[in-house]
Amino acid sequence: MKCIELSNVKYQASNEKQHVTKIIKSEQKRSQILTAASQLFSEHGFKINMDQIAKAANVSKQTVYSHFKNKDELFETCMQTKCAERELSPAAFDMDAEVGDELVKFGVKFQDLLLDEQSRQTFQNAISQANTHPEIASIYLETGPQKTTKLLADYLQSKIESGDLTLSTSSSPVIAARQLLLMFHGKSAYWGFFGHDSGESQDERLHYTRECVALFLNGNQPR
Repeated sequence: MKCIELSNVKYQASNEKQHVTKIIKSEQKRSQILTAASQLFSEHGFKINMDQIAKAANVSKQTVYSHFKNKDELFETCMQTKCAERELSPAAFDMDAEVGDELVKFGVKFQDLLLDEQSRQTFQNAISQANTHPEIASIYLETGPQKTTKLLADYLQSKIESGDLTLSTSSSPVIAARQLLLMFHGKSAYWGFFGHDSGESQDERLHYTRECVALFLNGNQPR
């Protein structure tokens, strides 16, 4: 009887091991597909097909479809992944540091993010599909701009509650965050959207960001 029980235990363990191995291999294939698709979408836009993706990922087209039901879903997943990889986190702020200094640091990081080549390609892909696939643009807005706005708004709210910041002009932390983020874009980001170098140096960008923060803080001083 003990031999039978031991045999059953070994059989179950073997099955579990095979199951885990199968899951790992499946995830590896999915990762290969996403990596290949992201690269192809970045280089060629939405016009690529599933055959090209399968070839680049070194998997069969059937394997691609076993993970993603169509190209739209794969494109959306790639966009979500790209945004998540490059999103700013709450760790971007030092809650004990002076507000102005932290806003300048955040502004520089935000502009660096906008100038990142992969970020620009993700943005351009979302724009290119806005008319035919509006849900893709919605995903970009939700996982990119809206998350960044909330992150900055939450920081501003915490500083208002601690008494380190007053909003006398901006009507809310969310509005204030939008105002700052739009200012932070600057010439560099807007030129970059069109694939052009603004010609600004790091020092010039930093000086511009400091002026944005000074304008914001001066405009929100108690009256």
